[in-house]
Amino acid sequence: MKVLVVNQTGQMSGAERSLLTLLDSLSDAVSVVVAAPGGDLAQALAARGVRVRTIPGTDASFRMHPIHTPVALAELAIAARATAAVARAERVDLVHANTTRAGLIALGARRLGGPPVLVHIRDWVPPSRIARLVLSIVRREAAGVVANSRFAADQMPAGRAPVEVVANPVDLRAFDPSRVDRRAARARLGIAPDDDVLAVIGQLTPWKGQAEAVHILAAVRRERPTARLLIAGSAKFAATSTSFDNRAYDRDLRSLPARLGIAEAVRFLGEREDVADVLAAVDVLLVPSWREAFGRVAVEGMAMGLPVVVTAVGGPAEVVRDGVEGRVLQPREPDRWAAAVVGLLADPSERARMGEAGWERARVVSDPTVHAAAIETIYRRIAG
Repeated sequence: MKVLVVNQTGQMSGAERSLLTLLDSLSDAVSVVVAAPGGDLAQALAARGVRVRTIPGTDASFRMHPIHTPVALAELAIAARATAAVARAERVDLVHANTTRAGLIALGARRLGGPPVLVHIRDWVPPSRIARLVLSIVRREAAGVVANSRFAADQMPAGRAPVEVVANPVDLRAFDPSRVDRRAARARLGIAPDDDVLAVIGQLTPWKGQAEAVHILAAVRRERPTARLLIAGSAKFAATSTSFDNRAYDRDLRSLPARLGIAEAVRFLGEREDVADVLAAVDVLLVPSWREAFGRVAVEGMAMGLPVVVTAVGGPAEVVRDGVEGRVLQPREPDRWAAAVVGLLADPSERARMGEAGWERARVVSDPTVHAAAIETIYRRIAG
């Protein structure tokens, strides 16, 4: 069975990392070619020996705009034609669109005579007229839809294509606490052995809640004055068509600790490839997003044996059980989050208990082999 995977961007984020883990875990019964723009993703694929066919990308937004929307439609049409040509040349059995935007490209190629399409829904789309239209097109024209959480699946309107929930995979070999020395990880980051360390990891954008994490730290330090916060990530999606001005947010975020009087307690680590090493240095992982379709970093933290404090809005609440692997709280309530964090920092045995439960839970929820087997089953059904 030959599959063409389509991605609309060459940049790396959670969707692309989940794709790489899937490709590492598929059986020999599946042959994969990837169609994507050049960039970090193409380099990572080439390092794995996966063939990449270059197509134009798009930064299409799910917001109506007099300038950006016509440009996005033109980009999607060009990418669809290129994808259709690749599908014909490679004689693939089906197309796996790795994101909703990639789904629009793949479905455009389908209209041009391409093979059936599986669309992977990995994001929650803010409600709007154009968002409803896009999701309706996906549900009506795709041969199948897979969502990474029930939260992501529930946004889909009624339609023909079946929607199946398959949690994102996490590379459990890389996120293994036995492979990273905690003291050495802290030393590399310049962290004292006895400091209380919090972290938030992900792209820098308002809805990910890094600003809220800084406010949480300020409140925590009233009780735990050695507490520190690591912020890992970058404002990588910065096109003018995106929903937020992520570069402006980045600038404002970097000045926020000084305005709160805690500049020395916040470290900006930038984009990291050694996320497991960063997590090994942490006491409590924060996922304070306003909403989160899945939240793979929460599972990565659990796999590393950390207690996690996560948003109650979205996929993390389907994975993390409040009081078992961590705490599940409503977002944008920094004082409540700070109280939960202070309680965890003051109780090492509770952190250890939650960390052990999280380690076990991660292996149930996001085992790459189980994920790949589920996706292969869907491939076989679609390919007939």
